[in-house]
Amino acid sequence: MRGSLQRVRDVIHGRTPDRAPLFELIRNDAVIRHFTGRTLTVENAREVVFAAYEPAVDATRPVVRLPDREHTAALPDGRSRKVYRWTAWTEPVRYGSSDDYAAAKRTEIAAFDPAWTPRRHAEMASWLASIDDHRRRLGEVFFVPGGRGVELMGLFGEVGLEQFSYCLADCPGVVDDLLECRTLAAEAWIANIPDDHGMDAVFVGDDIAYTSGPVFSPAWFERHYFGRLARVIEAWHARGIRVLFHSDGNLMGILDRLVESGIDGLNPIEVLAGMDIAEIHRRHPALWLAGGIDVSHLLPFGKPQQVTDAVTRALDAAEGRIMVGSSTELQDAVPLENFLAMRDAVLDYRY
Repeated sequence: MRGSLQRVRDVIHGRTPDRAPLFELIRNDAVIRHFTGRTLTVENAREVVFAAYEPAVDATRPVVRLPDREHTAALPDGRSRKVYRWTAWTEPVRYGSSDDYAAAKRTEIAAFDPAWTPRRHAEMASWLASIDDHRRRLGEVFFVPGGRGVELMGLFGEVGLEQFSYCLADCPGVVDDLLECRTLAAEAWIANIPDDHGMDAVFVGDDIAYTSGPVFSPAWFERHYFGRLARVIEAWHARGIRVLFHSDGNLMGILDRLVESGIDGLNPIEVLAGMDIAEIHRRHPALWLAGGIDVSHLLPFGKPQQVTDAVTRALDAAEGRIMVGSSTELQDAVPLENFLAMRDAVLDYRY
């Protein structure tokens, strides 16, 4: 849409835009068909999915996923990966015991070296090329690329939360050392980004909360996470790049510490989990928000007028500090009329 890039930059840099930007991950066949006039297939996906973004929204973030045929793949280590049309699920790694986990990870820690190598340089070049490709395909749509963080979610996502909880209890020092390695790697990565990176902001994701609150205790986050998050964000800021932090769930109990760690924006604002836009904005008026419209119940099952009302409430509450979108992604269960209601409500609202 016309003016999208400037509109998003206004929000990121603390200025009031002409209207709120629309911020969305589009994984919805009906919406794609509406804005492109074409039926999406696996064969035409790279062209058609990207073509839907510019007329539909102002901004997006990784991953601009393409649909796939449903299948199950066997990984080299024997685990399975189930691929659905828009999503995928990988079987977690299973260790025989916490001792087995600790032994494997101590080997990984001992081999860790944050030095900048030709292999890492090649990875950087590939990452930058992917960003350029997304920007070219998205046109006027503002793309927030994925950036390095502490990557706690990567640790517990590898083995699943249940097994990881045992490891936290049985070998906490190993987990702490792993987090330190990932933090050092992120700092080295960020330091080696070329000066002409052209990035206003990056998307740093760690799903660290349930709908009931943080995955681990606030005290654990204080000891092991927030200091490292602050180091990573300081590294991004040193390169002139702001950070949009992503976590599902209810973060209200640790919100102040996240902001103290330096985050500039917050996504996806899962309102059904208890994320209160008005309270977040009252406590941290400089923080910009991205998301905020419930996609668990409201967008899939509500009426268009209910969607319109929710958008208006979010815009009123955030006072110009929000990019409106679903509270994760625009999945296929959302009817076209409800997305259009959200979009129209944003386009009609003026500050």
